[in-house]
Amino acid sequence: MRTFTLALCVQLFTVTAHAEHVLREFNWETVMANGAPPGVEVITKTPGKTYNRIRIANPSDHPLTVTLLTIEHPPIARATYALTGMVRCEDVNSKGYLELWSHFPGSKAYFSRTQAEAGPMQHLEGSCDWRPFVLPFYAKEGAAAPERLVLNIVLPARGVVHLGTVRLAQYRQGEDPIAVTAERDAWWGGRAAGLMGGILGGLLGGLGGLVGLLAGRGKARGFVLGTMKALFPFGLLMLAIGLVALTVGQPHVVWYPPLLLGILSAALPLLTLRQLRKRYEELELRRIQAADARP
Repeated sequence: MRTFTLALCVQLFTVTAHAEHVLREFNWETVMANGAPPGVEVITKTPGKTYNRIRIANPSDHPLTVTLLTIEHPPIARATYALTGMVRCEDVNSKGYLELWSHFPGSKAYFSRTQAEAGPMQHLEGSCDWRPFVLPFYAKEGAAAPERLVLNIVLPARGVVHLGTVRLAQYRQGEDPIAVTAERDAWWGGRAAGLMGGILGGLLGGLGGLVGLLAGRGKARGFVLGTMKALFPFGLLMLAIGLVALTVGQPHVVWYPPLLLGILSAALPLLTLRQLRKRYEELELRRIQAADARP
């Protein structure tokens, strides 16, 4: 039991925080200084004050594709990079999307699109409040950097989309831009998840070791059995939190620690409580037999 508990606690503790390196941040008034494309309007809060937001409107039922941003010779030095920002939708008919084209030497070009059903790569449809978006690209390590990046928006039918500040970021090897972006709206981040997993997992592991030690010596029966009984509802609570977080689309660092803690806390009593009771009953029977055998 102690080995099993320790292994799961190590898994909990390995949840770590992500990071991103922002290379450039784009101000829409500067980007659109020479005039906005048809259907695009730069929104300012008050005259002379930058609000850094654009409004893209498709007033018809015909598809609209607009190039919003072109980045020549982006200063990308890592294999994984992304455009990130905030987006808001108003009565968007059909499924629109943001699109990032990465142009490489040799006339090679690849795209990323926000066409997922949920998360920061969710498509543009209906109405929604401000939410984060990400357009990632995963190149091979050592591959050439892109020569040009192009950000487009595609609206197949009527609708209005607001786009906030857009940032170009790059990521270390093994980091996922989607996970990093999703954590911004998470209930807690990777650091908090690591602390929760480390502290609660460590306490649970220590408690499991103490229970095994006391039960092996036949000591503190009330404490041991009471602890095992209390662990079960605690496990169900943590399991419920993890399942709710998973259902509503929270990132891995949110749902994984409580889900694993819940499974461990609920499983330990189910697997060991009967054996612990039997152990104490056997020890009690031995004491009675030893007492009866005395002259």
